[in-house]
Amino acid sequence: MLKYTPSKNALIIAKQYLKQEFRKIFSDVKDYKFYKKIDKSIESFIAREGEASFWNLLAAIAEGWKLKQVFTVLSDDKYQWKLVNIPLEKIYLTGMSPIIDKYVIKKFNRDPLAFAKAWKINKIMRQEIIKTGFAAHKDRDNFPILAYKTGDSYRVFDGMRRTLLALTKNQKSLKAWVGYKINAKGRPLISANRCYFLSNLYNQAKSKDKVLEKSIVRIGKEINKDYRNGREVLLKRVIGWSHDQKIKSLFAEMIK
Repeated sequence: MLKYTPSKNALIIAKQYLKQEFRKIFSDVKDYKFYKKIDKSIESFIAREGEASFWNLLAAIAEGWKLKQVFTVLSDDKYQWKLVNIPLEKIYLTGMSPIIDKYVIKKFNRDPLAFAKAWKINKIMRQEIIKTGFAAHKDRDNFPILAYKTGDSYRVFDGMRRTLLALTKNQKSLKAWVGYKINAKGRPLISANRCYFLSNLYNQAKSKDKVLEKSIVRIGKEINKDYRNGREVLLKRVIGWSHDQKIKSLFAEMIK
């Protein structure tokens, strides 16, 4: 039986991420008891809906709404996760928004100390970034950021706003869940939606020629090979649920 959750800590982090994102979704609600109910519901989600549904929910929020790597990284069994304090000078800054990236990535080459120094003296930069909505949020800033270790640095994949805020306040370190690579052969999960997209892509195509079919099958073979649940999703969630014999035939080619 497929083990969806790669480790206990990965599940803890995934639940933390959902709690934080639901605070963003319902940011207009200023009721502490409401968030406590949401948190309790997230904690019991697997018992209600099952493990696969939980990870698909995470994918829906992280990939569908936020366009982030959270689902892919947390579901990957190559990582071991630890809650630690990491030095801000060792953080590899990642993308956030076009205006902020103009400085963080293009001007400062992802250097956290260069950003911190410029924040003090560059008024125009501060004004531009603040206009994007860059500000503290007390309801969710207590959550640790998410990063993984790569070389001598820590690459942030969720929590860039909190990281930059810490830099503007001259903090030296920040609490983070950090992934350390322990299994070179580890693989992530893929969401059912990503596989279902291939089925929809074929169905919506005006010209269903051999070139399109070969391309879709080629992608499916990569899914089958590169993701821990690739075969299961292709077989059970697409072939098993589809009533279209052509779709069944194409997807059967993917898992040969």
